[in-house]
Amino acid sequence: MIRALPITIREFDLGQVFVKAAKTLRQWQVRAEQRHHLGELDPHVLRDIGVTVEQAKAEARKPFWWH
Repeated sequence: MIRALPITIREFDLGQVFVKAAKTLRQWQVRAEQRHHLGELDPHVLRDIGVTVEQAKAEARKPFWWH
């Protein structure tokens, strides 16, 4: 016999799912923009912030969904 578990609106709030998805998409967008800008910085600016050109390029190549 199969039993169905009752799921209430409180336990599964579709609105919260959409809010969390929107926040995740926004974070991905911000991360992609930041990595793009980092990849465009001049070497002397990178030195000022303590990042090598190689580190900046490696970070800029990462996909937006990676931390």
